Amino acid sequence: MNPNELADELEAQNYDYWLNLMLDNVPNDIDKREGSIIYDAVAPAAMVSAQQSLSLANIIRETYIKTAQGEFLDYRAVEHGTSRYAATNTEVKAKFNDDDGNPVNVEVGDRFASIAESPIFYTVIKANDDGTAEMQAEEAGTSANSYIGQVLPVTPNDNLAWAEITEIIAPARDAETDDHLRARLLNSNSGVAYGGNVADYLDMTSKISDVGATQVYPTWDGPGTVKLVILNNDLMPASQTLVKKVKEEIDPEDKTTEGYGLAPIDHRVTVTTAETLTVNVQINALLDAQHVTSNIEQQIKNALSKFFIELRQNWATINPTTGRGYTLTIFRSRILSKIMQIEGVANADLPILNGENKDISLIFDNKVSQLPILGEVTVINENR
Repeated sequence: MNPNELADELEAQNYDYWLNLMLDNVPNDIDKREGSIIYDAVAPAAMVSAQQSLSLANIIRETYIKTAQGEFLDYRAVEHGTSRYAATNTEVKAKFNDDDGNPVNVEVGDRFASIAESPIFYTVIKANDDGTAEMQAEEAGTSANSYIGQVLPVTPNDNLAWAEITEIIAPARDAETDDHLRARLLNSNSGVAYGGNVADYLDMTSKISDVGATQVYPTWDGPGTVKLVILNNDLMPASQTLVKKVKEEIDPEDKTTEGYGLAPIDHRVTVTTAETLTVNVQINALLDAQHVTSNIEQQIKNALSKFFIELRQNWATINPTTGRGYTLTIFRSRILSKIMQIEGVANADLPILNGENKDISLIFDNKVSQLPILGEVTVINENR
């Protein structure tokens, strides 16, 4: 019996279980009917015993990583030298103009708000002299990751006529889920982070809040060289601002190899981001005439969009066969499987990727690290 089965057994020991067990031990020549003296005497004890069984079941579940949840899982993470990834704050770039369209400078600490029923508030964290600034969303989480457009000043500025967010510099992430944290704790391939090994660099970048995933290429340009390929929290190519931030934290440009960053002395670290590979998908399908074709086509596009997100989630997974390096293949059969699950698709051929009838194996080497991005999706209805 494993701990989960034991917990299930304890949960099954409810009020009726304990009441019947107690009454079964009372001689049959004694009145045991509801309302009798014996019944009324053991019923409260049965209730307490049932509550204790439930408490024991919870204790057993919260004791082990496989079944622990919430704060109990946090305590197990601490025992393994890590902790739950906290939610981060979105960082954006904004521009500011006066009535004539001339740049207006703002100051660090100035506050702005998006235009919405539930506005997002931002604080300036870096002010430039060209009428632009970097701002950070005040609320942690991904809610501000998609907002680009006009913002209104909260801090008074008589010279300001227009303020606008133009770019998401560093998308935020939500707090790590129990399932993700549990998978990290149970991952036997994570290795021990020590002395500048691959696990050590993965640990370094995981603690930088704006980094969503990292590939590590050791000795990529000779002894002592390390290449880090990073993505942002949306698992998309990192901005140059983020690349520079990670470089400064890991191995500062003006003091490279000197050990002033997180990297060990004599390690020359290069930080870059992935090269996007746009994948256009053509699908020849037989669509059910009883369904609205446009709706089916949109469902196909939505399914492929989710599929490519899943691909990017596996982008930084170390090759399980060799235990080193990276591999990722876009299998047409997996795309076909996703399509055939959509109601209204009667049949379909293997999709055509970038004009060719073959799977696509992404390139991961010392020079190139590709990231799959869904391009144009063309659905050809053979029923027309």
